[in-house]
Order: sequence, then structure tokens, then C-alpha cells
Amino acid sequence: MNNRIIKFNITEIKYRNAAKIFDTIDRGYMPSILTGNGPQDISKESIIGLKPYIDITIKDPTNIWEDLRTLNNSTNFHSMPYPINRVGAIGYISYEALHTLEKIEKQTVDEYEFPLLNWIIYTEYYYVSQENCKAWHIELKYDKEPVITGKNHLDKGFKVHNLQPDFTPEEYKENVVKVQKAITNGDVYELNLTQGVKGSFEGSPYSLFKKLYSNNSAPYSAYLERKGYTVVSNSPELFLRCDKNLVETRPIKGTAPRGTKKNEDDRLKKELVKSKKNQAELYMIIDLMRNDLSKVCTYGSVQVVTPKRIETYKNVHHLVSIIQGELKKDIDYIDLFKATFPGGSITGCPKVRCMELTEKIEKSSRNLYTGTIFIMNREMLNSSIVIRSCVIKDDKIIFNSGGAITIDSDPKEEFEESKIKLQSIYKAVEDENNI
Repeated sequence: MNNRIIKFNITEIKYRNAAKIFDTIDRGYMPSILTGNGPQDISKESIIGLKPYIDITIKDPTNIWEDLRTLNNSTNFHSMPYPINRVGAIGYISYEALHTLEKIEKQTVDEYEFPLLNWIIYTEYYYVSQENCKAWHIELKYDKEPVITGKNHLDKGFKVHNLQPDFTPEEYKENVVKVQKAITNGDVYELNLTQGVKGSFEGSPYSLFKKLYSNNSAPYSAYLERKGYTVVSNSPELFLRCDKNLVETRPIKGTAPRGTKKNEDDRLKKELVKSKKNQAELYMIIDLMRNDLSKVCTYGSVQVVTPKRIETYKNVHHLVSIIQGELKKDIDYIDLFKATFPGGSITGCPKVRCMELTEKIEKSSRNLYTGTIFIMNREMLNSSIVIRSCVIKDDKIIFNSGGAITIDSDPKEEFEESKIKLQSIYKAVEDENNI
């Protein structure tokens, strides 16, 4: 397979927010945008992909990782001048790809059909550097002509009806108790428990993205139109970021709501920092992620750069850690994914046993939720954990929420925390009344 760039044109344009650029251009068929706002050391760049050159969707689990390696190695973005070397394939890996890495019996129910992997390279990109306040339009010609065409989604508002969670509040609390029994029995130390929410959807998925982005843009906001479905993500969490052989992950563990007044907000933030439960959650996941990275990084290079810091968003405060390492010379990004996927912050510890219990306790398959959305080429990778996200498919909307359960968890508080994490999605749905 050869997907090499043979000609290119780079035009510097007036600097604007990427979401504003995306809103004013002809987006065409199956566009993508990866953008967001947040701490300055996270929200450095945004990418828009337009006019697909090739769209690869994989449902067969047989060779998913080798197929991804072949696809990534077929491109030459990395050898192009800046900013072409900062763009690449845009896609995702479903959480359900875990079954290709571990022998875990699938027991959750697939409420809808969803691919394991999607990978698209485009003939046009917009690259926006928030760090340097500059923007470029990139036009690419490959060794073959693109053949993908279709209709774009119109921006016409949206409505959501009949939202139904997988579990009642009491059932969710009972599931928390089940996890705590597993902890008491020594099966796990901490488990990330989630549930799905489903409803009917009318109108434009892009309108939902705009509403979410304007209400509460997160560092890893994403909008991916695909054939037959759309992904809208408002994730605050970095999974893996790589620049050549340098790798970084930033797991989130610990959440508190924002206060309505400054003194209340400051109090909630301090309580989060001092919380022994949240600190225990975070440190367990730090150890898990260090262990995962150590499988593919040079000896002694994996370091916890920042053990704990607060990141504040419109609705919540989060506890975040920063871990870095240096990949071994014979390791590529697909090896890195295989060593770390799914992210430890959304499984629990120990990872494999947590994923086994999750299959027994949760009802609906997670599909893309807690998987990863990425942009990558052979020398650059940026990927998020897919949380605070929706899939719109067949006139239905599906999203999920949850949190880490420890022996100290209060079932009622865990249920309330899962609701807080969905606040931005529910707010967007409540605000939109007209199509």
C-alpha cells in the first residue's frame, strides 16, 4: 500500500480559532476537527481534515494492529515540511479492540454496530498553532486520485428525546457495591465503572458539537463525520502524545464539581487535592501507566514529571498526572498502543482483571467510549481518551459516564459524580429546543 504525498501547497492564512474556521468553510463529506481549549501546555494546536483521500474502516479483529501499522507506514507526512509534518491520519480505536490484546470473554451487549478502527487521510488540512498564533491551509496531492464523495451534514439544530440510562440510580449504586466486594476479595484495587445512556436524535450532529464547544470546550474536543454515523467528543484527557520517540501520557483521576461562587469553588478544589480517596486513585493509575510505558520505553526513561496537579474546566476540577518516557529504537506507535491500550485511567488496576469484571457488571458495550481518537503519522502522535463524548447513529444518540470505584467510595456520591461528568452534554441537550 502506498499513500504518499507527491505535491503540496501551503498557504498561511489569518489566525483564527479552528472552530471558527471549521464553522465558516465548506466542510464537504466526512470532515474531521480536533481542537479545544485548556491549559497552555495541552492546547497547542488544532487540525481540520477535509476531502478524504482514503477512508479505512476495520471491523474484523484478526489483524487490526498490523493493518494499522501498514497504513501508518504507507504515508510520508513525517518527511514533509512544517506544518504538513504536524498532520496525518485522523481516526479512532474502539475500546472493544481490547479483545484483540487480551483473552477476555465478551459479555456486554452491543446496542449498535460500530467499527474497531477508523483511519482517514485527507487532501486538505487546516493547521492552527495556538502556541504561535498562526494558521495554514494545506492542499495535498497523492499518487492516486481520491474517489470518496458524498453529501455533507447541514447545520440545522437538533433535538434529543427519551434519554434512557442502562441502570436506575439504585442499580448503579448496587454495581458500586459489587465492585467494592471484588476489592474486599482482593480481585482488584480500583475499577472504573460506567454506564451507557441512549436516546432518539433529530437534526444535525454538528449543531450538537457547536453547542458543546461553546458551552464547555475541552482540550480534546473532536468532531468526526463518518459514513453512517458521527462522533462528537468533548474530552479533557490526553491518552498518548509523541514527538518522534518521546512519549507522554496524562491520566485523570479525581473529579470535583465547580462552585457557584469563588469561595465555594476554592473550597471544592482544596478538598479534591486533599482527598485521600482521589489521591489513592491517581497514584494507582500512575503506577499502572508507568508499568505499561516501561514495556516499550528505554530502561530508566519513564518518569513521573508531575505527580499531581489541578486542571479546572467550566463544570469540574480534575486531578491530573504527567508521565513521560523515551521509546526504544525498534518500537513504533502501534507497539506503543498495544502496550498501553486501553488507557489505565478508564479500566482500573490491575488492568486485565478490571476489564474482565467490567464485562460482567456493565450492561452495554462501550464501543468507542473510553477508546481513543487520534491524529498520527510516522513521527507524531496525539490521542485522547474518549470520554464526555457521543455517537450519533441511525437517529439515535449514545453516550456514557462513570468513575473510579475504590473501597472508600460512597455509592451515592459515585452516582452523583457520574452525573456531573455528563453535565455539559445534558446542558447542550436542554438548551436546544428548535430544529
